[in-house]
Amino acid sequence: MDTRHTRIAALVLALAPLLLLAQEAPKPAGAKAAERAAMIRSLERGKPMTVRGEQYQQLPGVIAVERKAQATPEQAVAGLGASSTDVIESKGKLVVLRSSRKNAGFVEQVAGAPVYPTVLNARTGTIGVLTGTLIVKPKNMVDADAIARTHGLDKTQAYPQLQIVLYKAKAGVDLADVSAGLQADPRVESAYPEIVEHVRVPK
Repeated sequence: MDTRHTRIAALVLALAPLLLLAQEAPKPAGAKAAERAAMIRSLERGKPMTVRGEQYQQLPGVIAVERKAQATPEQAVAGLGASSTDVIESKGKLVVLRSSRKNAGFVEQVAGAPVYPTVLNARTGTIGVLTGTLIVKPKNMVDADAIARTHGLDKTQAYPQLQIVLYKAKAGVDLADVSAGLQADPRVESAYPEIVEHVRVPK
């Protein structure tokens, strides 16, 4: 009797690691995709914006923070009072997370670090990060400074050979609003905010 109990105990001990591995097995790709789709549907939507023919909507309850060198995503969000359960994904050095503080559509400084607003690509379901940079093609480059003054922007770089000007939105300037204003400006041929959706990972 004791021998049989000893064998059963030994068998249970031998199988325990396998049972644990089975419990921690990664979810199938289909289940992950379904979970992500449900999470995306649950996100609050804000203002719409059009960027090079693609339709986007602001995500007021989702922000992004840039992690410093060697920092983990969890360490990056800890400075905002968030935890690892709030992290949605990483895009290179940018960590995208849920936040209880509603973002007003502009880049802001929180605890000494820039916090970026996000948008959702209506076609692909991809979350994009708005960097605060606007890429503008004036009809005439001589209007570049006047365009900046009109829309409350800082001109950061001009590429006359491409007829492109990069602007930074000032603190408190909603990127959806300023983008729409630039697109409606008769001096502007095209304008759109820079959005980080995909980051190439070196092989």
